[in-house]
Amino acid sequence: MTRALDGLRVVEFSAGMAGPWVGRFMAYCGAEVIRVESKQRPDVVRLYVPPGQPERGTQPQLSPWFTDWNAGKRFVALDLTCPDAVDLARRLVAASDVVVENYSTGVMEKLGLGYAELRRAKPDLVMLSTSGYGDTGPCRQYVTWGPNIEALAGLSTLSGFAERDCTVTQYAYPDALCGLHGLFAVMCALDHRQRTGCGQYINLSQFEATVGVVGHQIMETLANGREPRRLGNRALHAAPHGCYPCRGEDRWCAIAVFGDAEWERLCAVAGRPEWVTDPRFATQPARLEHAEALDREIAAWTSSQTDYALMEALQSAGIAAGVVQNIEDQMRRDPQLAARGFFESIEHLVKGTVVANGIPLGLTGTPGRSGPAGAAVGQDNDYVFGELLGLTPEALRHYADAGAIETGDDEPAGA
Repeated sequence: MTRALDGLRVVEFSAGMAGPWVGRFMAYCGAEVIRVESKQRPDVVRLYVPPGQPERGTQPQLSPWFTDWNAGKRFVALDLTCPDAVDLARRLVAASDVVVENYSTGVMEKLGLGYAELRRAKPDLVMLSTSGYGDTGPCRQYVTWGPNIEALAGLSTLSGFAERDCTVTQYAYPDALCGLHGLFAVMCALDHRQRTGCGQYINLSQFEATVGVVGHQIMETLANGREPRRLGNRALHAAPHGCYPCRGEDRWCAIAVFGDAEWERLCAVAGRPEWVTDPRFATQPARLEHAEALDREIAAWTSSQTDYALMEALQSAGIAAGVVQNIEDQMRRDPQLAARGFFESIEHLVKGTVVANGIPLGLTGTPGRSGPAGAAVGQDNDYVFGELLGLTPEALRHYADAGAIETGDDEPAGA
């Protein structure tokens, strides 16, 4: 079946998640995505050591992150410190539509692969460049990693319990935000090019993308003149609102009640009609005022309930509730993910088949699919440089002998 981005070619100069995730989504939708790597400077996900078998050492093709962020792409190995390799990279860009890069600010320009140079090879090029702070401003050269962007953007001050220190997500949340913003920006630029014939340069800041998601908190501060409080699991306009213990070890259910009608339905499910008339809980303002006492009552009830049965009973009464699932729950017990076929079985070039998260784009007319995972560094050198760029075997040997094209089965440096 035809996919939405069939016929589109993307070149990635990327590492980590923020850049590779853009290409991953586009490959899922049919684009031919070619990732440029180097064995001398491997991506962090190429340095994977199986946690259950550390004695095996680095396994460059087996990282679950590598599958999640890179399945379905092609891989070439170029040493971009070599002028011949830069020349090949430019030729590859000239045969492509989009460039995605998330190197540190200024690196592409130093390599001779900045937008000004690449648009000479491809005048209508769409190029996404994403970094921690963008390529302008006093912080543009600062080193970044997910947690420090979270802190600077204000997420950390909003996350956690009031009586404790602030927290970070442990997920590099800004990378995910930047990947999604970047994907949308690229599609906007491609639509503009289709209508006008003009490409463009997209400069995306992870810092700005993360500040953008807390805009409502910024507006609240501007309106009220005070910083928002860390609320933990509570909310300003709902009570009860939190994660409550259930029967079993480390089993929980999140419950949110908005308004008196929902509260009355929860009391009916719990078999506690006396809660409806209790003056501490009879109205929403009263429940918010007595949130600690309310949480104790709710927790005493939920601790005798099975998490999934509790969720279903509350949802049947029109109350927002959800089991606090772990990964095993999602893969083996979640009926919604199972019914929609969220998890994909993906061909893996080393392991045969692996199970991975699906790509939740929801395209029904042109559904996507994930290509193979587990490619080696430089696995597609022959196809890209031979078939696509038309280099002869003699030319390929020349570039390999010059060190421009990295070949061989040796593992990346640092393995």
